[in-house]
Amino acid sequence: MTLNFSFLQRSDSQAAGTSAPREPAPEREAAFPKILDDRGFTLIEMIVVCTLFGIMLTVAIPRLGSQVLSDGGEETARWIIANVRNAKQMAVSQQKIYILNIALDSQRMWVAPIDLPETETEAAKEKGYRLPRGVSLYQVLLTGNDRVTGGVVPIFFYPQGYSDKAVIRVNAKGGKRFLLYIEPFLPRVNLVRGGEA
Repeated sequence: MTLNFSFLQRSDSQAAGTSAPREPAPEREAAFPKILDDRGFTLIEMIVVCTLFGIMLTVAIPRLGSQVLSDGGEETARWIIANVRNAKQMAVSQQKIYILNIALDSQRMWVAPIDLPETETEAAKEKGYRLPRGVSLYQVLLTGNDRVTGGVVPIFFYPQGYSDKAVIRVNAKGGKRFLLYIEPFLPRVNLVRGGEA
């Protein structure tokens, strides 16, 4: 019995490691032209990428501009909200009265403990928050409907966890108005924007 392994034998061109190149069909060559150098980008690829980049910038720049070039009213409201919360926490944790000082004439705000020496009080005032251009604090309403439109208005935060009741009115560029309600027994500040302010 002999086994036939003829199907395993290679032709001479296959044994030498070379094979006869196949000729591409003419219709296939027309549909898919040969790329001579595939290391670069084609003009169409560059146009597509530039177009996509332009569309992304068209969408992103107005959003970025509104955040970077804001009117300052939102920034002022965030500062008040954060520092009211901080003053309440500091008053409770250190068991001393803290004061949010609002200087309506110089348009500054700062937080300080009640027992701060006079020399350090001036330094705290200078380091305090200066309102951005175009933003103004024009009125503070205190308990008993006392409306204060000038001078320095102190809002007290007590070690027992409550504070004075106050409403701070803020004007921003473009006629925007904000009301910030500081409630005595609530940890957060209520912010009202627009026409209701």
